Amino acid sequence: MTIKKILITGAAGYLAGFIIERLRSKYELTLTDKVEPKPEFKDLPFMQADITNYAEIEKVCEGHDAVVHLVALVRERFDKPAWLFADVMVKGTWNVAEACAMAGVQRLVNISSISACTPFPEGELPYRVGEPFQFSPGGLYYALAKYLGEQVGEAYYQAHGFSIIHLRPGVIEGDGHNPGPKAPDNLDQAGPTEPWFVYVDPRDVAQAVELAIETQDVMYGSYHVVAGREDSRFDWKQTAEELGYRPEHNWPEIPENSG
Repeated sequence: MTIKKILITGAAGYLAGFIIERLRSKYELTLTDKVEPKPEFKDLPFMQADITNYAEIEKVCEGHDAVVHLVALVRERFDKPAWLFADVMVKGTWNVAEACAMAGVQRLVNISSISACTPFPEGELPYRVGEPFQFSPGGLYYALAKYLGEQVGEAYYQAHGFSIIHLRPGVIEGDGHNPGPKAPDNLDQAGPTEPWFVYVDPRDVAQAVELAIETQDVMYGSYHVVAGREDSRFDWKQTAEELGYRPEHNWPEIPENSG
């Protein structure tokens, strides 16, 4: 698998900026979104497209070896109706997967979320991919849409055989309502009774995207992308073992405590 040309959807978003910066010196990037990306990326080709419009997405996918799919309702997701999540995140991901299949794209890197797999209350932590999980009322629309996006990807991998890798970032530091982690009040006393840390630095997510593009060993899979700490609530060591992920920004000022 040789990847040279990469399309990035949701290119105007916060996380996209870190991914573009990480990849721009190594690949030929094309950016797409409903609105133009940041001024610092004006030198890169931009194609305006609506993720919910299949014809537009099919057009922008043509000629690319890989797609990094970032479109989601993130900062603006609060108080939005269920149908909007279905339209933007489920239908949108379906459109991207179909366009990739039709255009002969070799690899789709889908940015999912740890929200797609809330650990089962009695389950062992840190949570590993494939273990039981359950949805909860809080953030259900977002979580369900991310989960269904992964299901779309699995179906297209089975049906068409092109590589699809889902990355599940934790709470992304600096994105919208996420200023960054703070130590629990009781950390210097009894401490948390179980792994609790759910954050990730966007630079480490960009690292994981680069690794997902470059791997020759993985054709399909879902991987957690969180801080490299022993008290991380979601397992990141599988991502390290299979993709080579080495998180570099782990908030050492917050003492680690895995309970």
